[in-house]
Parts: sequence; structure tokens; C-alpha cells
Amino acid sequence: ECLDQMGRLSEKLKKDGFTVSLAPPESYMDITTQEFSRFVNLTYPEPWHEDFEYHGRNVYAYILAKWPCAIDFIFVQFYESYSHAAYQISEVGEDPSQFLVNYLKRLDEEGYIVHFENDPTVGLNNQNVQFPLTKLVLGFANGWALNQNVGVKTIFFDPLCIKEFYRRSNLAKRVRGLGFWVIEEEGKHGIEYAKDLKEILQDSKNKLSVNIQTS
Repeated sequence: ECLDQMGRLSEKLKKDGFTVSLAPPESYMDITTQEFSRFVNLTYPEPWHEDFEYHGRNVYAYILAKWPCAIDFIFVQFYESYSHAAYQISEVGEDPSQFLVNYLKRLDEEGYIVHFENDPTVGLNNQNVQFPLTKLVLGFANGWALNQNVGVKTIFFDPLCIKEFYRRSNLAKRVRGLGFWVIEEEGKHGIEYAKDLKEILQDSKNKLSVNIQTS
């Protein structure tokens, strides 16, 4: 019922002329798995912090599948606690810029296939959900992710890594934009994401604006 309310409200707002977004934690729209569940008390398959039972499994894909025209952009939170991004970069040692390159390549080449039939109650067929790069906003954590008490729980993407990602990936210019949480933390640990992300987009000749979440 909650998902249907979100979808119907998004559709109405879109018809009324508003710009409508989704801001899923990484696991709520997880391109690494085709599985679907409405539950958000799940664990990730990686052998890493398996006691963290607050992940989803493509739950927001339901909204995008039923109301594809109602959503203007999707702000994916790579800073979800103990995300795939955090695991691949902090634990496996993958280069942060290469992680982003691979993410876009996978989404562009394989699409976003979700097996809704895992849960027959939602009444949707397995399908390739419409999730074009032109709707994707890459969501990062700014300076607060460097707080000592955060540790490896939240991944921090250095602006230089994001800049390198734009240099490496031809797909980057198709992305809707870049964003971060949260404006109140700007300047912490010397991180000025609003300025840095704007410069990255300008340098890459991407004229789309930086998306700043404030609440």
C-alpha cells in the first residue's frame, strides 16, 4: 500500500507540473541482482557485515515499473550503510572511479531486469524496468562520511575520483547529474562537494546541474 501511495502521488505531482524524483538507497534499486522483495530488513550476499539487516532488494523498482513516466530522476544513494560500493572499494580494493565506470556500463549494457514474480502479490511480470542513464543521479556522501565514527560503514568518493570517472567513461555524459547528502555538512573535513561537483560537470562539458539534497 505504501508503494502504491508513493506511485500514485508521483503520478499526480508529475501531471501537475512538478519534477518528481526517487532517492533509493543502493539496495532499493540494486542493479547487481534481479531478485525482488518488498522487505527492507534483508542482508547483502557479500561476506561482510552480515549482521546488518537493513538492506532492501529492488523494492523501489515496483514504483518505476508501474509508473515509469512519473519519475524524472533517480538519486541512487551509494552511501547506504555497508553498500556494494563500500564493499567493493573498502574491502575488495576496487578503484572508486572504476567502480562508477563499471556501474554505468552494467546498467547500460544489461538494463535493469527485476524478477517481480518472486512476489506474486505485486501482480507484475518479470521485466526490464526502464532505468535510462538520463534519469540517473549518482548520489554521494560529503564530508560527514570521513568522520572517525563512520569508518567503513559509509563510502566516501573523493572528488578527484569522480573527476577521473568522467575522464574514463564515455557514458558519464549521459548521466542526469551528480548529487550528495547533505548540504549542512558542506566544508566538513575540507570537503566542498557543491563546488567540486559543479566544476567536474563543467569540466566535462556536462551542462546538467548539480543536484543538492537538503532534507
